[in-house]
Amino acid sequence: MLAVVAATGWFLYDRFSGRTQSRATITEACEGLVDPGALMRFAGGTKVGAEPPGDRVCLLSREVTFEGEERMDAFFSLWVVPSRDVEPGEGPFEFTARSVTVTATCAAPARSAGVTALRVTAGTEFEAATRGEPGALPGLAREAALRAAAKAGCETTLPPAPKL
Repeated sequence: MLAVVAATGWFLYDRFSGRTQSRATITEACEGLVDPGALMRFAGGTKVGAEPPGDRVCLLSREVTFEGEERMDAFFSLWVVPSRDVEPGEGPFEFTARSVTVTATCAAPARSAGVTALRVTAGTEFEAATRGEPGALPGLAREAALRAAAKAGCETTLPPAPKL
């Protein structure tokens, strides 16, 4: 009986510790631009790690089981591109099969380098943009755009994220 209690306690500690570490990894890797809780739900509640981002702000991987073995697979990426001249589109949200781009237009040029807009793209690496609860990826992209705009000194407003 004591062994069962000890094993259960270790399992719960390990699970809680892993979620806490995953949240810290998300916050650090994505520079605080995405909500770790929302991204953990999008990931399916699994362990999250960071990959070398390349030209992105962040590239995250999640733990998956494939053919009986656990491994880390890339699943989420985030790009932020400041712009001095953004072409107006039909709306602030643009969709592809695996990504959502949000254009946050500044009310006035941002205090740093005259930025007039930020284009933020949240993408899923191996799955459809409609993965998870409706509007999850657009919501992550919208939140990242608002946070990136605030960091850049760009006053902006965005409509609610559409549900895919």
